[in-house]
Amino acid sequence: MAAVPAAARKALPTVVCTVLVAAAAVWQRDAVSTGVHALAGADPRWLLVAGLATLALWPTSVFMLRGSIPAKPTTGQLFALQLAVPAIGLVPAASLLLRLRFLRRTGLSHTGAVASMGLMGFAALMVRVPLVVVAVLAAPGLMRRNGAQPPWHDLGARASGWWHHLAGENPWRTTLITIAVLIVVIAATAVALHRRVVARGGWRRLPARLRGARSDAELAWKSVATMAFRPRRAAALWICALLQPLLMVVALWAVLHAVGANLSLPDTFVVELVTVALAPLLPSPNGVATKEITIAAGLTAVAGLTAGVAVGAALGFRLLTFWCQIPLGLASFAYLNHRRAI
Repeated sequence: MAAVPAAARKALPTVVCTVLVAAAAVWQRDAVSTGVHALAGADPRWLLVAGLATLALWPTSVFMLRGSIPAKPTTGQLFALQLAVPAIGLVPAASLLLRLRFLRRTGLSHTGAVASMGLMGFAALMVRVPLVVVAVLAAPGLMRRNGAQPPWHDLGARASGWWHHLAGENPWRTTLITIAVLIVVIAATAVALHRRVVARGGWRRLPARLRGARSDAELAWKSVATMAFRPRRAAALWICALLQPLLMVVALWAVLHAVGANLSLPDTFVVELVTVALAPLLPSPNGVATKEITIAAGLTAVAGLTAGVAVGAALGFRLLTFWCQIPLGLASFAYLNHRRAI
């Protein structure tokens, strides 16, 4: 019976995000209604293009995972794992645990499995960061063409006015506020560090844990270096890491055309990559609601689309790339569990 409250606590962020999305949908019900109608009347030919781009994402995920691990699991199990990850990811941290358990079942040690997951994440990060930088640099030009201003255009003036109102003209008051903030930050960091060390066995065991961490890091580095000397797997890892964000751009571009927004492919690239950078600012399990909100906001603020069309495109994009895959992901999870692969 004790497992039920624990499971409920793990699912709480998803429930909270769902409630917030429902409240936002009621608040913006006119835009949501317009978006739903736009999506209902979408051009099926463009939706087919978006669906094909989404289907192309599946093998790229499989080849990325295969390129990051030294083991050779069957392609079917890798495919099922990558399908199951989005569905299981509705529970915070569950997707990481699922991948870790799968890799351990393939014969990898805990350190090797973590290293493989880290290599896959590192490849995705190193490819996406330059793309996001290019998109962020191009965003102001797109906004100027649409006659829009970024939300942060007066951030400096507002911050200066807020600080002047808080601190006033008294330098002693400013100094005391700064010192108090520093003390609070340092104290909170020290308390968090102390609790973490105590939970791991106390300060006396810290040197032994550091030596163990060093040994694990050396083993992880050897595992990563081993993969680097396998050109085919390394090429699959990095090429697929590049293809994934580009295929997401194509899918969003096709959905936009399906709902009647003739946004060019380069402009769609800018919007999609900017929203990828902004989505983590609103953390939620597997991007539930936050990606829909940031995509709709990006299409409105950056691309200059109307709210209804932006909501319709965001809903269609997320339905194709995430929500419609949940039943298939749950079935894949059941398959992996039946085959004792996790």
